[in-house]
Amino acid sequence: MLIRFGLHYFVLFAVFATINPYLQLFLRARGFSNAQIGFLQGIVGLAGVAGPMVIGYLADRLGQRRALLMACLAAFAALMLPLNATSSLAVAAVLAGGVGFVGRTPIPLTDTLATHELPDPANQYGRVRVWGSLGYVLTLLGIRALGLVNEQSSTSMAIAMMVPAVLAIFSALPLPDHHRAVDTKAAAAGQAGAFDKVFWLFLLAAALHQVGITAHYSFFSLYLHDVVGMKQAGWVWALGSIFELPMIFFAGRVLRAVGLTAAMVAAMAAVSLRLAIYALVPVLAAVLAAQALHALTFGLFHVASIEFLRRKAPPARRGLAMALYMSLVLGLPNLIGSFAGGLVIEHFGYTVLYLSYAVPPLVGVACLAAVRRRMPPLPPPAVTGACPRTPAP
Repeated sequence: MLIRFGLHYFVLFAVFATINPYLQLFLRARGFSNAQIGFLQGIVGLAGVAGPMVIGYLADRLGQRRALLMACLAAFAALMLPLNATSSLAVAAVLAGGVGFVGRTPIPLTDTLATHELPDPANQYGRVRVWGSLGYVLTLLGIRALGLVNEQSSTSMAIAMMVPAVLAIFSALPLPDHHRAVDTKAAAAGQAGAFDKVFWLFLLAAALHQVGITAHYSFFSLYLHDVVGMKQAGWVWALGSIFELPMIFFAGRVLRAVGLTAAMVAAMAAVSLRLAIYALVPVLAAVLAAQALHALTFGLFHVASIEFLRRKAPPARRGLAMALYMSLVLGLPNLIGSFAGGLVIEHFGYTVLYLSYAVPPLVGVACLAAVRRRMPPLPPPAVTGACPRTPAP
């Protein structure tokens, strides 16, 4: 089972190894301005709020998490064809909405399957998820080494995004999916216990973290081109992901040592530090050194967040919990951060962008402080052979 999930994460994150660095450059190659790129990426984020919630809810109710995962990947690949054929902002906005609706859903569906099916998810999730980061790194490095992508050709970048999406459909086929449609009353009872004040304050804190890091995800390639003067940005993205690999693999041990709250606080502080370096020391050596912080800003924060959701949400409602995280923490902040960030760059430049976006994660620290004593405790190590579908007490 670990091999099947590891392989799928590897291929799935090969998709995002092309989307993250190249979508913004793809839109520029189609002739859109910085402000329009920010707007279109915001549309992707807006649709990414609705898509995971709608599809995650249906996956819980219909008991078809794997089938919907595969359908979303197929739809994403199909939408890239017309998006690569238009230079109309209106048409691109509609297509970007479709890309966001289906494109942000495969990750929470895969995380839901993993936390539901793995025998000891608290310890094993990081060990399978690390293969996603490895796939991300190797894809970026492979594209760079083999010259597979021309950053001035939208067609080249579209193909690079479509091919791994199709491969991910096939890697999802052997994944186990024992979840079935749930009883309405039982689901409602589980939802009431899971989605309490602690849950919503966690989402707020995580959303503020994401607002800050959006300045990196949405504009880092443009920053490298425009400020640092680099012509090839993909390998710098890969460097950050290399640092996250050991953190994700050993995250279970780290969380047991320091706890959920301390891990998230460290990650949020690291976001602010990383953005401050981009703003105040815009030279290649400093930017490369700052990529080491990706181990905290993404690696540690992501695993801590997934573990929080696993502990708070019962299996019958976990798909919705993961979808709310993807939508309200990753989707909505991305919409706000991308749309506003494009305007900030257009009128004030990258220094103001990164300094201003360093503030929200620090506010998120205060939100976590308000609920630190009510955070769900980490479970003891699972007994070998335990049933993976037994709800945690």
